[in-house]
Amino acid sequence: MKYKKNATQIVAYAVVPALIATGGVFADQQETELPSITVSAHGGFAIPYDQTGVSVEVVDLEQMKEEGIYTVSEALTTLPGVYVLPGGGANQKGNTSQIVIRGMSSDAYTSTMIDGMRLSSNGGDTLITSNVLGRTDVFSLGNLEVLKGSQGAVFGGGAIGGVIFMETPEGEGEPGITLFNEVGSNNAYTGNVSTQGCVDNLAWFFNIGYSRTDNDVQTANGKTSAQRNAFESESRNEAMRLDYRPDDENKITLTYRREDSEYGYDSMDPAWPTYNTYRFRSNLLTAKWQTQLTDQWQSSLMAGYYTFDAKLADDYLQNMRNLQVEWRNNYEWCKHQTTMAAISWNRNDYDCVSGGTTDNQYKNLENVFGLAAEHHITPNENWDSTLAARLDYSNVHDALVSIRAASSYRFNDDKTRVFASVGTGYRAPSSFQSSAGEFVAPYGKYIGNPDLDCENSISADIGFEQSVSDNHTFSLTFFWEQRDNAIGTVWDNAAYASRYENMQGYWTILGAEMALSGTLEPHWNTQYKLSWTYTRPKTSDDKQIPSSVRQIWQADIHTSPIEDFTTGIGFSAAVGRSHYSATPYSHLDNYYNLRWYAQYKVNENLSLHVAIENLTNQKYVTEGHYADPNYSFISAGTTIHAGCTITF
Repeated sequence: MKYKKNATQIVAYAVVPALIATGGVFADQQETELPSITVSAHGGFAIPYDQTGVSVEVVDLEQMKEEGIYTVSEALTTLPGVYVLPGGGANQKGNTSQIVIRGMSSDAYTSTMIDGMRLSSNGGDTLITSNVLGRTDVFSLGNLEVLKGSQGAVFGGGAIGGVIFMETPEGEGEPGITLFNEVGSNNAYTGNVSTQGCVDNLAWFFNIGYSRTDNDVQTANGKTSAQRNAFESESRNEAMRLDYRPDDENKITLTYRREDSEYGYDSMDPAWPTYNTYRFRSNLLTAKWQTQLTDQWQSSLMAGYYTFDAKLADDYLQNMRNLQVEWRNNYEWCKHQTTMAAISWNRNDYDCVSGGTTDNQYKNLENVFGLAAEHHITPNENWDSTLAARLDYSNVHDALVSIRAASSYRFNDDKTRVFASVGTGYRAPSSFQSSAGEFVAPYGKYIGNPDLDCENSISADIGFEQSVSDNHTFSLTFFWEQRDNAIGTVWDNAAYASRYENMQGYWTILGAEMALSGTLEPHWNTQYKLSWTYTRPKTSDDKQIPSSVRQIWQADIHTSPIEDFTTGIGFSAAVGRSHYSATPYSHLDNYYNLRWYAQYKVNENLSLHVAIENLTNQKYVTEGHYADPNYSFISAGTTIHAGCTITF
């Protein structure tokens, strides 16, 4: 049997790899026909999604647009095992977005990569991942993948809970322009214009986007802000990619991404009266040269520069500069064995101005030198296995090693696939967290701890994927993860501040993911996807891990009753949510969200769309209060958005 998964069907359910995620295997190693769904994480070489045993989800970005989903954070909520609150705690559109992958939450445990550049901070306080997810739109992306579990073996520190890959799309086809406009509740507006194409040896993609909304945030006791447009969010972004092929063996790629945004925040708490306008700016520039040195040897050299500036108050600023250089090689020893090897250098310079002054304790400079290797072996055409290791040496945390092994086997005429993986990861404390300094932020005071140890994790997956029929696929994955020396904060009454400490005992996550997807041919070209994830995120003293969720339900069904018209219903629910800290009010209410969307293609140049979010007007807690549940933030309720797309 040949795989027939449709690129407009949901995600590739259990897979990927790492090997290619890091540079990969060559497509011509397989004698059988390749499936249409491939992965090519951070500029690697595309391979069939089912060749390695590591769990990954590949987001169908075109399908997201059809469903009226336009931000990365919203797109991630459709994936099994992934829980995201768009807008972070306050559920503000355009604000930060908190992600939980299989019960492992926060920026510190998720590594984010864009165009091969690893976005990271040694400051420990810039919330890189949350900001990127909250304000990156799907219009500027050509690939979005989520690798789940402790996969630090090829990606470095911070990948304890998972890795998110994003790539700016490569231009293709005849030159064209696309215009997108949408208006909605709370004075919301989203506009986007993009152009792409390919002429001779040059391909290009350009994208400009703008979005704003007033948001509608209130507390559980019905209080709203006295500030006019207190939670207003505004964002502007640009993305560019150029690809030049001087000959068949060489390819040069240049990308540039920029984002400027701001949003207001009001605690609406009389015990902590504060209002701030947060402002963020980021720039990302990457250059990559790929070459085929011989029939067996492929090599690439990549350099990237990333800046992130944040203003959280008039006298509180954060600045970060990241420089990365990586040389990656793939060598095909024979038909069944390929090795990837990489050398990298990442320089992270972070400083903070607090109270209007710069203190050396807030200036953190880290240099990380990494060596990574992975070997891919295919004993036969149905069996793929990989073994990877990475060594990172830093002036902050010295040398750390992470490893990973994965295997995948297909049988029953390729209708059945079993897979398994095990990996380790780590998270080193930042320079400030491991210092003896004190740090005063607009939202609290923190004290460093020179005795902090690195966090360590180990995770394992085992599962299977079954083709029920030609158009229906079922998958079941069991996963386990254990984290040691978790870095958290403990309240210090004497200093009236939060002190960084390694939590006692292990944090353990045990769970399972089930997913079913398919197409109901010939019933109006109806497609569906269903998933349920159960996790047991527990500390060693049998308490729930902060910022976690025990059950996630997701579903979508859409159909085309008439030609050029598509309508659908989406559903998501979370059960057993916990607060970001172990307070008396650490458990948050369960909730569900029901949405309806429709799209009509008027002609080949014009399409119209409409979507209604939170159809049942649920008012659930999005951010719990640290002391008084009456001041917890609740959701905005029902909203409606409508617009059009013009192409020419």
